[in-house]
Amino acid sequence: MKYHKNTLSHDLNHGLAKEKQRQNDFERYFGSLSKTDTFDSFDFTNKHFYIEHKERSIPFGRYDSLFFDKIKYNEYLRLKQREPHKRFIIIWTCRDHSFYWEFTETDEDENGDVVFYFDKMSMDRRKGHGFQTQELCKVFNEHIKPLNSWA
Repeated sequence: MKYHKNTLSHDLNHGLAKEKQRQNDFERYFGSLSKTDTFDSFDFTNKHFYIEHKERSIPFGRYDSLFFDKIKYNEYLRLKQREPHKRFIIIWTCRDHSFYWEFTETDEDENGDVVFYFDKMSMDRRKGHGFQTQELCKVFNEHIKPLNSWA
């Protein structure tokens, strides 16, 4: 497999391009969205929402959960204190189909089933430049919904 010379820059540019590409789709559900700064924990915001987007090259359901960096969950908790009226959404686009989960402070649903959990995983985030331990928030698929079901 051939790796891009500057994978960090390449990954950032790829992510930004996908966010631009998907923004109009997201606005159909959440209203007009403003792009946040490049290194913010959430990609878009407006007066009602913070939205994070992750592009995945796998089909939904390949694994029992989808994940994102735990630091984004920590930022959700911090921002929720400051802006309690806002809702926080993560959207994963898996092979051109988008799915969402709304952040919650409780890790169990009303039936006592686990919705999400935190895990540490050793990942090669820079494609061939060494493994790093990453703290993740993993959300079980049963609690992730198709974006087109957003009411």
